Amino acid sequence: MYIRVPNINPYPHQYRMFKAIAEGKNVVACVHRRAGKDIGCLQIWLLRGLQRVGTHVYLFPLYSQARSVIWEGMDFDSKPFLSAIPDSLIESKNQARMEIKLINGSRLILAGSNNYDSLMGSNPITIIYSEFALHHPLARQYLNPILVQNLGIEVIQSTPRGKNHLYDLHMSVKDNPKYHIEHLSVNETFKCDGSRIITPEQIEEAKAMGMSEEMVRQEWFVDYNVGNTGSYFTVEMSDMEREGRICDVMPDSRLPLHTCSDLGGTDFTSMWLFQVQGNQVNLLFLLHDTGKGLKHYLDAAEKIRMEHNLTFGTHFAPHDIAQKHQGWEHAESRLMQARKAGWNFIITPKLDIEDGIEAMRFLLPKIKINRTHCALGVRALREYHREYDEVKCVFRNKPMHDWSSNPCDALRYLAINWKRLYSVPQAPSQYTYQA
Repeated sequence: MYIRVPNINPYPHQYRMFKAIAEGKNVVACVHRRAGKDIGCLQIWLLRGLQRVGTHVYLFPLYSQARSVIWEGMDFDSKPFLSAIPDSLIESKNQARMEIKLINGSRLILAGSNNYDSLMGSNPITIIYSEFALHHPLARQYLNPILVQNLGIEVIQSTPRGKNHLYDLHMSVKDNPKYHIEHLSVNETFKCDGSRIITPEQIEEAKAMGMSEEMVRQEWFVDYNVGNTGSYFTVEMSDMEREGRICDVMPDSRLPLHTCSDLGGTDFTSMWLFQVQGNQVNLLFLLHDTGKGLKHYLDAAEKIRMEHNLTFGTHFAPHDIAQKHQGWEHAESRLMQARKAGWNFIITPKLDIEDGIEAMRFLLPKIKINRTHCALGVRALREYHREYDEVKCVFRNKPMHDWSSNPCDALRYLAINWKRLYSVPQAPSQYTYQA
């Protein structure tokens, strides 16, 4: 019996990727929208599973995206994506875990980097990142050492989102012989018959529907210099950098240490540790992780407090902290757990998200942020952006829920409380050193 694999007719640039992978190279492909990235990567996923027995992970920014795009999604011809994997090669499927076991023993797993901890024990030998620019920046840092140890490969495909972690990775490996690089706009991709994948007429049609020139440059011409189109705080973060407020600001032992948190149940938790000096907010530390209970973050904050000889001030929490969550904290609310640990949270009023974002715009000019301990928070503030409606070619009036939303939500709770508790007429703090 002979099976044609892959059972698609790849575009020329996809052939180059297949060849590089056959040679054992990693791939970084920054390619324009609608260039068949996921269709090609689905075939790479299967080919790797056939070539080498082991665990092969196809990773999306969100677990829900993995299910909707690949497990339940359809291709350009309205065929299920998974129909590209011949039934004769499949031993079993696990619907709940989105896992396929091939007849040679390989496991093909779909997952989301919003819970990358769940992959730590899977020991993958292939990881394919779909839309890497939208992934949690820490996911690859945690998972890549496993690939190195297993002599595995990674395939990273995406369109740009400004000069974020995709850009940093691209620049760091562009001259590395172990990596095959593609950086392709609509002018450099073609179908098998030599015609363009995306025509100038299609781009003009998208513009007529409302697609901005910046989005055209980002999505069709893969331009890193556009910035993260649709970001909420582009101006505020540019001002912060220009004014030197992303700096080495350190804790002051004479000031109380406050916290503001976005407490996830099964999602990420983010906790900012900050001090208020006059009318200025100094963001000093960011705790950010997933899969850990509330006590983990309380203990980490306490450790920082003790290391710098500080006293705690006010703790801000989201409006839903009193709710009970399923899973690892189902027995009692996190509010009760915190009170037992000596933490008395101020519960943030529930406001419309857009109102909270406007409050953040008011607060950000007053912020200094530690460039080292809050590096992930700086990146989150730069990348926090609106959802994009690809059908209507416009941004929706709500933020995209990805990794960047957790640190920004935590800071939003501070911004909502800021005027009420801190932004009042007061004399600037003055201190006199006494030996």
